[in-house]
This record gives sequence, structure tokens and C-alpha cells, in this order.
Amino acid sequence: MDVTHFAAAASPPPAPAGKKSVQLVEFTAMHGVRYSVTLGYLKATAMADPVIDAAYDFRINVREQSGGEQAMTALLDSWDEPFVVGLTVYFWNRAQSLELARLVKERWPACRVVIGGNDVSHQQDPLFAEAPWVDVLVHGEGELRFRDLLHRFLADGDLATIPGISHWSDGAVVTNADADRITDLDQIVSPILTPVYSDEEITGSSMIVYETNRGCPYKCSFCYWGGATNSKVRQFDLDRIFAELDRLIRLMPTDATLFIADANFGILARDRQIAERIVELSRRYDKRMLVSTNWAKNGNERIVQIASMLHEAELTGAITLSAQSFDANVLKIANRANIRTDHYRRLLSRFRELDIPTYTDLIWGLPGESYTTYLDGIEEVLTAGGSPVIYPLLLLNNTDYSRESFQDEHKLATRWMPCDITNPELVADVVIGHSAMTAEEWVRGMEFRVAMTLFQKILLRCSLRVLHATTGVRLVELCRELWTFLLDDCADPFLRAIARNIGATYREPADLDMALLRRVIGDQIVVPEEMHFQALLCRIIGTERATTDLLRAAVDRLCDRLTDAGHRIDRTLLDGALALDFAATTILRGILRKDVQEAEFAVPRSAWDLLVDAGDVPSGLDVSGQDHTVHGTVWSPDRWLDYPISVYALAIWHGTGRPLHDLLFDLPDRAGAVA
Repeated sequence: MDVTHFAAAASPPPAPAGKKSVQLVEFTAMHGVRYSVTLGYLKATAMADPVIDAAYDFRINVREQSGGEQAMTALLDSWDEPFVVGLTVYFWNRAQSLELARLVKERWPACRVVIGGNDVSHQQDPLFAEAPWVDVLVHGEGELRFRDLLHRFLADGDLATIPGISHWSDGAVVTNADADRITDLDQIVSPILTPVYSDEEITGSSMIVYETNRGCPYKCSFCYWGGATNSKVRQFDLDRIFAELDRLIRLMPTDATLFIADANFGILARDRQIAERIVELSRRYDKRMLVSTNWAKNGNERIVQIASMLHEAELTGAITLSAQSFDANVLKIANRANIRTDHYRRLLSRFRELDIPTYTDLIWGLPGESYTTYLDGIEEVLTAGGSPVIYPLLLLNNTDYSRESFQDEHKLATRWMPCDITNPELVADVVIGHSAMTAEEWVRGMEFRVAMTLFQKILLRCSLRVLHATTGVRLVELCRELWTFLLDDCADPFLRAIARNIGATYREPADLDMALLRRVIGDQIVVPEEMHFQALLCRIIGTERATTDLLRAAVDRLCDRLTDAGHRIDRTLLDGALALDFAATTILRGILRKDVQEAEFAVPRSAWDLLVDAGDVPSGLDVSGQDHTVHGTVWSPDRWLDYPISVYALAIWHGTGRPLHDLLFDLPDRAGAVA
């Protein structure tokens, strides 16, 4: 396969004379993404047909969601009259996609508008009622269906014989027979090994979404991927994969993300070969990048081997461990009981032994999950040294949870609202109540995500670990007490106001106080995600004095409450842990100020060993030359200073950033040598 060079001009040339224009569109929620694997497949598979290639001119349009109607109008103004417009629709871009389709029909009534994607497949009745200007809805895999449609459009022919579509016919919506799944993925032509994307387009994209297989053997009720399909895993040819990866890795920009969009990477034996090739190519082309994926749900030693390989090559951050819940009844309702939690615990232990960071996906709002079992699951992760990343439950089309009978049985209550309350563009049907969870408990659970991330992952991680180990009080209870302190008793009125606005906004999204957040964080926000959390963090770590005052007051509050409850506090151990917590904030302050920050610490050896065993402090540091107290200095590495604080804060939120692990340590032994 020749993958040497597919160059393109700086601006696209006009459509060749006599060719009909096909505009393919995807709105993305990701900043800097210019590559769409979905649109690439559609174009490459269609162009492989000589008749279609001779008749049509294809253009791919990947656009960020921001910009509103003005951006849509500018996009339409850049087109000559299109013959076909195709859009790929997900829950996050549904509104923009259907509005663009309406504007297309308003401007060019004869244009054929075709849509497909997970959010609209098999949703013909509500879709055509909502958007009657759409001509054709493609269900499931669209590459072959779209090619067949283009043939029919050329001849202005009848669509009745094309399987897997819904369309207008004589004023009524007609749904044809289902199409078979594509069993031979070689029928889908590579957009990477054909001149679909130029070198410049790949180099200009901050993320490349990439498939090595399709299908998922699981049937999780909340997931469209397996829940709606329960399909056998189908594989792309391995030689094709190696050739595609060669071109992609050679061209990808520095620090871009290669997202392997398989449902269960590591489930197949050949996935190790794919990982080995990625490592080899990154070295060959001297390419620094991030490899991200959905790891296999039932973990095995192969996952550990692959993750270790990528981690050693500095190609991956934290490894995802998908638990979603630890309650047996919740997992049974979710049809996830066959994904064993003991695999999770074993994998987490193995990764900790190898000092490879992990994060654990949990979903708040699963049917059957109470506020109590929710906290129990988080405690399970925290005490094991894991990093919980908690998402609200979204009611996705074509899942078991979306069935009316299921919703009635579990008394599901939903609200159409931003799934990230501070990002109004990410609107979804969010589950806010059910028979085991009240709406107010849901709000408390959403607040807890912020409290746990702020205090346990960042500001007081070491102190909380020592208090938990010496008193037996659960980490989640300590975090809840700290949240009460922040809401009611901390001295900073801005912190109190931000914390209170979180619950208020989840109760009523219109109460979001964006002016308050902007006043606190100014222009520090680069990524508009979890902005309450970002504002709290920036306020607390803005100055060394602000950090010290807040953390000392918070720890004193915990000690008072624990002492009142009859617990004995070892202040020597606790103060040593607090010194490490102060030190951990230097990397955040360094990023915020764009200069190197440093701090000294002294920690009792017993506390140090406890924190190493729990994974809170890096395990590879040599303290053999030190006696009963571990002394040292930390400072923020230069390489982090180029990162916006917004990016690093969200890296911590999502489990890939770990302040104490990302700092540089100087641990001199008693003779003065550096350990």
C-alpha cells in the first residue's frame, strides 16, 4: 500500500465542472479537531465506486459546535449549491445538525438531506416529526447505504429497495427492511490510505479517532454500543491497520491524541501487536502523542501488558477502568453483571504495583443506585488507591433504559439540560431521579463529585489518607464534611458563593452565575468544562497564603469534628501529610503564574510509607538514606508551565493529572546526596 503523500492545496479548489456537490458535515465538541473518521469512511467508500467518483465532488466539513447561526450561515455561504448534504448526528450535536439541515433546505429546496448516527438511528417517528425537512435517515452502519443512495439520487430513482433507511414517499415516512451488519470490514474503504484527507488536514487535527474493529459482546443497558447491538467483534485487516497507523503517526502533530475507538481494546490477542506497532512508529518518527482508548471491560493480563508498554513509551496517561457501579443490584439492572468487579480490583492492584496511573469511570443515577450505594462505590475506589471519575447518567436513544416500559418500572425522571451544567452546548436527557434516588439526592451526588475531586484528588489527598488510616472514618465522609465547611464556614465569600451555585444550578440550570465564575477566574478558562470546579481551584491556589489559610482551616474543621466524635488525632502524622499537600499545590501555582514554584516538606517516615502504599506518593523515590522523618523539596517542572491551568485542572478531574506524581522531587540523604 502506498501511503507516501497525499498533499492538497492550502484552500480547496472549486468543484470540477459537471460534478455534483456532496457536502459532508460533522459538528464536534472537541477543540481543534479537523478529522472525522465517520465522514472519511463515507467519502472513501463512495469514491471507490467509479460511477460515483465520476459524478460527484465530495467535501468534508468538520466544525466545532460554538459559533451559532452566524457560523452556520458562513458555512453555507462557502458552498456552491449542493446536490446532497450528509450529517452525522450524536446527542451532543443533534440541535446544530438538524438546524443546519433546515437552513440547507430553506436555501436549496432540491438538495437531498441525509442524516445518520447513533442518536437518530431507528428513531424515524420522532426524527421526521422534529425535522420534516430531512429526506433520508440511515440506520446503523452507513457507508454502504450512503453509497447506494448516491446511485439512486443520480438516476432520481426509487429508494424502496435500499435496506436500512427511512425516507419520505408520497407524503409519508416509509421505513425499509433492516440492513445486515457489515461482516467484511474490507468493504469500508480506508480514508487514510486513499486521498480523502491531505497531509495538512491530518497534521492540523488535535485528535484522530481510529477504529481497529467494530462491535461489542456486552449488552449494558445504558449504552447504545453494545446494549442495542450485542454484536460480534468484527476486525479490520491487520496489514491495513499497520499501514494506516504509519501515515497517521508520521503526520500527527505533537501532543495530539490518537483515540482508538474500539469498544474493548485489549480484548483480542492481536491488540498487543497493534500497541507494539504504535510504540515502534512513535519512536521511528520521534512523535510525542497521547494514546487513549476504551479498555476491555473484563480485564486480563494482556491489558496490563499493553498499558505497561504504552506507559513506558510515555504514550498514555491514566488507564481507564470501567466500573460504573459496585452495587450488585445496580449492575444486574444494567445487564452488566457479567462484567466482574473482582477483575477491576485485580487490575487496579497490578497497575499500582507498576506505578501506572488509572481512573475509574462511575455513573451517578443508574437505576437501583441510592445515594448510600453511590458513596459506597466511591469509597471502594478511593480506599483501593483509585481515582473516581463520575458522570451523570444520560438517557441515550436505542438503549434499554430509553424503553418506556423500563422507565415506568424504575420511575425514571429526566430533564433536558446540559450534562455539564456550565457548558450549555452539551445538552442531553439527564436522569435526575428514579425509585431509589430523589431529585435532591441527585443534586447532592453531583455536588459530591466536585468536593471529592477538589479535596481528595488535589488539595488534601495526603491529609485525608492519614485521617482515614488513623481514625477509620471513611474518605467519603471526610469529603462531605469538607464540602459543608466550604459551603458554610470558609472565610472566603467567593468560595462560598461558587460552592453554593453548584447545587443551585443543578436544581435550576438558569441559575448558573457565569458572571461570578468569570469574575473569579478571568481569562484562565481555556476549556469550558466543569467551570465551578475550575473556579474553586484557581481561587484556592492563586496565592500561597490563600492556599495555606484555606487548607489549615479545613483540616482544623475536620480535627474538631473527629475529636468531638471520640477519635484521637495524631497531629504529627497529620501535619507531615499536610506539608505534602501544600507542596502538591506548587505545580498548580506554577502553571497559573508561568514560573517555577518550589516547597520543602518534612513527613514522618510512617506517614510517608502509608502514602506510598496507597499510591498517593510516587513509589519509585529513594528514601533509604533518611531516618524517622523524610525531608525533601519539590518543584514544578518546566514542561508543565506551557499548559494552561484550565487544561491541567481538567486532567486532574479526568484522572490523568496527579500533582504529587507530576512534580520533581529532591530527597537528599543524611550525607547531603540526592536520592
